[in-house]
Amino acid sequence: MKVLVTGAAGFLGKHLSKALEEAGHTVLGWDLPDQDITQPFGTPPLLDAVIHLAAVASPAVCDSDPATAFTVNVQGTLNMLELALASKARRVIFASSAHVYRISPRYLPTDEQHPLWPQGTYTTTKILSEQLCELFFDNHGLSYAAIRLFNGYGPGQQPGYFISDMISKAKTGRIELRGSQVTKDWVFIDDIVRAYLLALQSDFVGPVNVGTGVEMNLGVIAARVASAFGAELVISEQPQGGPTRMCADWGRAKRVLGWRPEITLEEGLERTIQAWKNGH
Repeated sequence: MKVLVTGAAGFLGKHLSKALEEAGHTVLGWDLPDQDITQPFGTPPLLDAVIHLAAVASPAVCDSDPATAFTVNVQGTLNMLELALASKARRVIFASSAHVYRISPRYLPTDEQHPLWPQGTYTTTKILSEQLCELFFDNHGLSYAAIRLFNGYGPGQQPGYFISDMISKAKTGRIELRGSQVTKDWVFIDDIVRAYLLALQSDFVGPVNVGTGVEMNLGVIAARVASAFGAELVISEQPQGGPTRMCADWGRAKRVLGWRPEITLEEGLERTIQAWKNGH
């Protein structure tokens, strides 16, 4: 299968492209500066599938520059869907987010039936992009799955994400943390990649949660990282607004993809920390 991966140079894109190639697929990787998904394309290549990961992924950056966020995240998705049609692709896998449920959602664990909530620019762009995928399926029969990822982590994740930032701070000998009672649902990169591979082969159309169903607070994560590096951990009061929570119901992924999380948080953290210690 010939698969176009946008955002191929990113954290997930690198891991996923490698796994696709190991599975025997031909990968066409697009990323800046060579390919800009917001610009017109030339003659489309013949493709079997498109995995669309490229986006402005930081909610804070999206809120600070909404125009760029909408151009990249929404117009970029529209361009990719049009490219998929023109290239005769049979399948699109779109990288969505559990943020579409709002943080905190109305109930936990959160399934795909939860109402969507445009909480900020980033979340709004993901909801609109999912709706574009649905529109292209309804109007053109373009099969898709929207992966609503919870909190991914693993070796090679760039700064700006909680676990990678905690490790960077621990290496200085001191972690200062606010909001220790905030919870996330942490899912290891290998499990995420496997979900994408299964979604690529599946005929299921619609959104699918990828999370573990294990709710873990930030203080526990920070303490484990600090211990691994022998660093001091200083926890201060909660930020204004109090703690928030996230926890996935991944039952649909099990039913329609045959997927389940396999890497425990303890194992995933150990592998991530060791990779950092080994310089990877």
